Amino acid sequence: MNKIKLITFFNKLLPKYKKKVVFYGRSRYDSNNHALIQYMIENGYNDKYKIYLVVSNEDDLVFYQNIKNVYPVKGAIAGAYHTLSSKYVFHCYGMGKMSSRIPKNQIVFDLWHGIGLKALSDVSSSDYNKRSKYILATCDYGKNYFMKCFGYKAEQFFIGGYPRCEQLFSGEDVLKKFGIDKSQYSKVVLYMPTFRKAKQFGYDDSVLEFPLFDEQKLVEFNNYLSKNNILFIIKPHPAQDNLDILNFQSSNVRVIKNCDLLCKKIMLYSLVGQSDVLITDYSSIYFDYLLTQKPIGFVIDDIDSYSDKRGFVVENPEDYMAGEKIKDVEQLQQFLDGILDGKDMWKEKRAEINDMMNPDKSLEYSKNILDFVGITKE
Repeated sequence: MNKIKLITFFNKLLPKYKKKVVFYGRSRYDSNNHALIQYMIENGYNDKYKIYLVVSNEDDLVFYQNIKNVYPVKGAIAGAYHTLSSKYVFHCYGMGKMSSRIPKNQIVFDLWHGIGLKALSDVSSSDYNKRSKYILATCDYGKNYFMKCFGYKAEQFFIGGYPRCEQLFSGEDVLKKFGIDKSQYSKVVLYMPTFRKAKQFGYDDSVLEFPLFDEQKLVEFNNYLSKNNILFIIKPHPAQDNLDILNFQSSNVRVIKNCDLLCKKIMLYSLVGQSDVLITDYSSIYFDYLLTQKPIGFVIDDIDSYSDKRGFVVENPEDYMAGEKIKDVEQLQQFLDGILDGKDMWKEKRAEINDMMNPDKSLEYSKNILDFVGITKE
């Protein structure tokens, strides 16, 4: 008997507790898991339900210490028991070791971790789609994305917004926790490139290790930023946050890593919401950020090699990028000059793509998901 069949056997055998909710697996401070947990706690769902956190990284638990009916789970046996005995299981990065076929009396909900332009591996021939009852997609683009990549069926989709996007509008001035007074700058620009190379996951997606900058270019760019009173925050992808270039700090360039967010107990999207401009590339952060209606620039200096190595989910990815295309630091400065002058050439195109990618603008994403699966406060 293989592992999935064995887990499936025990999953069918164990009774499911209707007032028990499990959040499973690898997650980060940008995850929909964390955002949904936060929503449940802030709105008192934990008065009625017991919430179990079955996570692989204990750092994730720093947000949830000494909270009523919220229980960190340690150890493989305890994790398996709580996952298999819960009526409700949410995950963002797959069920990993606890993958099984889902019994009729359990709801396993795949919240996923963002829809971008870059391609995913085609595993539609596997049974990945049978390991969750539902999957969250923000729109028809996302629905088609998951059907192609993972073989999900139309009836498995819940169309709604990502819970993490609610935090874009939290209004919390998290920059103060880093000693940054936003009012002292003309603009706060956030740079969030996706990873190019990640040894732990076996990715080698580009000829570049870090796009656009080396240390010398950052030194020169800082002079431009200082002259124009712009704060430039680099938030690297956690799969590449140990690069030498990310040790760079200067008067107008700050590097903020996941470990920095952890130390100050800051959710990533609360930080993202404090920016005035986003600079990104092929990352899923782009489609989420559209909700803010703020300007976006796209660093595509390696688009050809990225296309050859990783590939894109659409034939012409630049057609979906509602913002300036940037291939060098000079073009970045020209883009920011336009922002400072009040120019926003891409406002209508952003609105068009936003309507396509985020048709639900209610910002009640967490509540809608909980209502859908039957988790209520009453």
